[in-house]
Amino acid sequence: MTVKVKRKKQVMGKEVELTVYLPEELPLTRDMRANADKLDEILKEETERINKAFEKLEKKTQVNESEKWRWLGGKIDSILKSTSLIEESDVTNNNIWPAIGQYLRRELRRGVDDKKRSGTKKDHYRKCWLYYSVPGTQWITSWVGWDAFTDRGEQLVNSGNFILVLGKKFDNYQGEKTSDEFKEIAKLAVKYIPTQSKSPADIESMSDEKLVEIANKIYRDFVKARSENKPC
Repeated sequence: MTVKVKRKKQVMGKEVELTVYLPEELPLTRDMRANADKLDEILKEETERINKAFEKLEKKTQVNESEKWRWLGGKIDSILKSTSLIEESDVTNNNIWPAIGQYLRRELRRGVDDKKRSGTKKDHYRKCWLYYSVPGTQWITSWVGWDAFTDRGEQLVNSGNFILVLGKKFDNYQGEKTSDEFKEIAKLAVKYIPTQSKSPADIESMSDEKLVEIANKIYRDFVKARSENKPC
């Protein structure tokens, strides 16, 4: 599927906003353009509903980054499921994120203004969607912490039960888990995920016993570092 986005580009030394159809490397047929235009209208309508719904949110949700971005992730998930014009390839090639984000209100705009990450695996709106849709993320109560997990590697956040198993282990931790603590946990997770695990599929093939073993090691090192008041 093709999606329609607005991009700022340099034309004759001036920055102008142009309409671009993604992926740009594919020849654009009449049908592809028509479907992309139709999808664009749907996304405008859906994001306008999100913008209005944001106004009705409790103030604490509007200003709490973790709650706000998880909420937005749920709305994005609904959009992805709302129309057959969004194909799986639009999600896997990450073109759909800027197509959605470009119409969000100022308080929800972030990813489309990050030129390096927009339309990539590290797109802000993809992270919001994963925060909502990946099983067992509720224990990660810091957006900065979740961001640390997603930036550490695709295999950590989109690999079946790993986040869920790790969360169950850290339910036992009685201390405060701040943004810095979550970043340390993410750092340890990379340490103990086998080096051959370069993709989510590698972790999905691991037994529950193996995942629990890794979670135990991460928890052990984290608690030890906290007791010694030093970084992991």
